[in-house]
Amino acid sequence: MSGKERITGHFATWVKKDSVIGGELSKTFSYRHTYKTLDRGLGTFSLDIHACDGEGNTDWARDESGNLLPNFRRVCTLAADLSGLRRFLKVQKGSEGQEFWKVSFKVKVLFGGTALKARLAWNEGVSISHFHPQITDIGCAFQEILREGPVSVIPDSVY
Repeated sequence: MSGKERITGHFATWVKKDSVIGGELSKTFSYRHTYKTLDRGLGTFSLDIHACDGEGNTDWARDESGNLLPNFRRVCTLAADLSGLRRFLKVQKGSEGQEFWKVSFKVKVLFGGTALKARLAWNEGVSISHFHPQITDIGCAFQEILREGPVSVIPDSVY
């Protein structure tokens, strides 16, 4: 939406190879999606999870052409239906006056247990009215409530 170019293919290590993972280990990642139109709904958020089978640290999973490098493999894909977040979209104006909608959410990945699990989290803004019997004013406060929803973990095919 901004017209800015970005570099793709960066690899961020979540857990180092051969690490012992405790039952409570989790990581939370923030995402923001923008939409030019709401004609087709919000769709599905998906994120491929990769593992690096090579030794040492690396910053890149893809080459200049966008191809996955030889030491990398897709482990699974996280997928979440974003349609329930529609009412939390915020209309924005671009630098040239064009309207677009933005929704922010987080994905919490849980590493403990026998399988990878994940949850979608977002904040709902709620207005709460306060009436004070000794004061003639009625106040209104804005409170954010953290909500969660499911994320499917779709394993990659093993050949």
